[in-house]
Order: sequence, then structure tokens, then C-alpha cells
Amino acid sequence: MKITILLTSAVFFAAFCVPARADGTLSLSALLKEAREKNPGLSAVKYKYRAALARVPQAGALPDPMLMTGIQNLPVNSFEFDEDMMTSKMIGISQTFPFFGKRALSEKAASEDARAVKGDYGEDALALARDVKTAYFRLYRIKKDLDVLKKTGALLESLKKIAQSRYSVGMGSMKDIIKTQLEQSLLIDRRLALRKEDRTERAALGALLGRSGPVEGKVEDIKPEPLSLDAKTLAGAAIANRPEIMAASERIKRGETMMALAKKASYPDFTVSAQYMERDRQNNGVRPSDMVSAVVSINLPIWRRSKIEPGIREAALLKSAAEEERDAEENEIKARVESLVEQVKKDDRMIKLYREVIIPEANDDINAGLAGYEVGKAQYMDLLDSIRTLLDYQTEYYNRVADRETKAADLEAATGPGR
Repeated sequence: MKITILLTSAVFFAAFCVPARADGTLSLSALLKEAREKNPGLSAVKYKYRAALARVPQAGALPDPMLMTGIQNLPVNSFEFDEDMMTSKMIGISQTFPFFGKRALSEKAASEDARAVKGDYGEDALALARDVKTAYFRLYRIKKDLDVLKKTGALLESLKKIAQSRYSVGMGSMKDIIKTQLEQSLLIDRRLALRKEDRTERAALGALLGRSGPVEGKVEDIKPEPLSLDAKTLAGAAIANRPEIMAASERIKRGETMMALAKKASYPDFTVSAQYMERDRQNNGVRPSDMVSAVVSINLPIWRRSKIEPGIREAALLKSAAEEERDAEENEIKARVESLVEQVKKDDRMIKLYREVIIPEANDDINAGLAGYEVGKAQYMDLLDSIRTLLDYQTEYYNRVADRETKAADLEAATGPGR
């Protein structure tokens, strides 16, 4: 029994931790899949979409029929059913039929509203994917910053050993050793701050995944992939593919449908009624026949100025509002895409410059400085400044990479799923 429980627990734990591979590395694709399936906010919109779909057949359904029962023409002086032949017990049913086309238009409007909610769901899914990627790239940046601090710490340790060796033979200064130790303590402070930030980001990512705690595991290394960065083409793809635009278009269609439905309010609805009346045998021995009756009635839509015309204006105004919202969204998307394209291009140039020129030159300066300092041909402060500079360059490089990938994720969210 205990073995069964342990095996079951192990299987559950393994299933829960799918995004972390066997080597402890967090897979971005697995995290995105988990977020789509378990994020509470996205699930809420999914349920709203399903609820909107459930409203479609309701909108086109007939009104509920009415069941009637009662008595007719009962004398108040005796309250007897056998005193007057006009007295009867009645049961009836009535059904209202909206004017031709009203039900179809109501169902069409509900269907368009459901498709608009589906667009909202798609838009929220894009935003969620962007947020997961952003959190993941922040973890990558923190990881690389910690790696850089570790390498810098190794350089400082080498520098301290050289300074101690020079001091032991009377060629160096105790100040050099103390300054190196101070620099090492500053690295420790930065490392602690990064680890605190790492915990915060892991908790934020866990919330996006619908977990009750932070994610665990190492992030993958990132190699920026080349992107198609033609702003005009991407903006066109964004207009064609963004769920936000699809939702706005469906709301415009719904506005048109509601206008047609508001105009239909000028036409009456029909109510068909049928009644069966049972009459008792009279006190004089006569048994009158039971009776049936049927009635067709219509409502009179006469309040045109106070009800029908304002309803038409309301629907037209809502349609105009939806059109303006769509135009505003298209303009915002175009501007966003153009801005992100320029930012990614700039980051690509700077990443290449850091990788191929700036960091290699800084490494060469340090190697030469260490060799020179060891034989007394280089100044300690110059070498320390070179180490600080390399630290800054490497940190900036990985920050650029993380920022570039974050902007690429923003660009993907801006252009839609079909990019």
C-alpha cells in the first residue's frame, strides 16, 4: 500500500514538473503550454467564450409559451358552477411569435458577440505568452549576470594573488590587496541582490503558470534568432492576424445586426392563444356543450419617437463606437510594430558590436594588464578599472540580449499568431 502511494505521488510530481527537463533546465515551450492550460485569467476568458456560445441558441429561441387556467362567468351571488350556462372552467395556452427575421437577427448578434469574445481570448493568450517570455528572459539575464559576477570574482582572485605575491617580495602595496578585497565584497552584494531578484521573478512566473509557488530549475541559454524586420509587412500581418482586430470587426458586425434588429421593432409580434372551456350540468338537468376558442393578437409598436427611433440611434452609435475603436487599435498596432522593429534592429547592432569588438578588446586589455602588473609594468588601478569595465560590458551585453528577446516577444504579440 505504501509503495503504491509513493509511486502515485512520484507520477503526480513528475507530471506537475514537466517544464523542467531531467537535467533541471526549464523549457520555454513547456512553460508556454502550461500557462495556456492553467493560467486562471486565461481560463476565465475561455469560460466567458463558452458562455457566449451558449447564449447563441437562446437568442434565437421562441419566448416561453404561457399556460392559463381559471374560471369564467361564475355568479357572485352563489358561486355555483351549475347555475348559469355561461359559467365554465378554462384551460388555455398561448405562444408569441416574433415578427419574421427578429429571431434570426438576435441569434446572429449573439453569434457575433461570441466571436468577439473569442478574439478577446486570443488576445489575452498572446499577452500571456508575451508575459511568460518576458519573465523567462529576465531569469536568463539574472543567470548570466550571476555568471559574469562569478567570472569577475575569479579575475579579482587572480589579481589579489598577484598583489599578495608582489607585496610579499616588497614590490607591491597593501592598498592593492585591500582594494581588491573591497571590490570582491561589492560583487557579493550584487550577487545577493540578483538572487533576491531571481526569487521575485520565479514567483511572478509561477503566478503566470497558475502555480501556488515559484518555478524551479535553470533557464536555457538564448541565441537570438534573426527576424524578418520589414515594418510595413509586419504591420500588415498584424492587422490581418491580431485577435484584437478580429474582435473589433465582430463588434462592428454586431452593431450592424443590432441596427437591423432595432428597425424590426417597428413590426408587431404575434401571439396565438387556444382555450378549452368545460361547463358543468345545470341544476335544471341540462348538460351544455364544452367550448373552445382561439385568438390571434398582436402588439402595437406605436411609440416610435420614444422607443423605436432611440433604439435605432443607440445601435448606430454603438456601431460607430466599435468602428472608432477598431481604427484606434489599428493605428496603435502599426505604431507599436514600427517602434519595436527599430528597437530590435538597434539591439541587433549593439549585440554584434559587444560580441565581436567591445568584449574581446576588453578581455585582451585585462590579459595584457595582468601580465604587465605581475612584472611591474602596469598600474594596479588601471587593471582594476579594466576589470570593472569588462564587468559592465558583459553585463550590458546580456542585458541587451534579454531586452532584444523581450522586444521580439512584444513584436510577436503585436503581429499576432500568424506571423
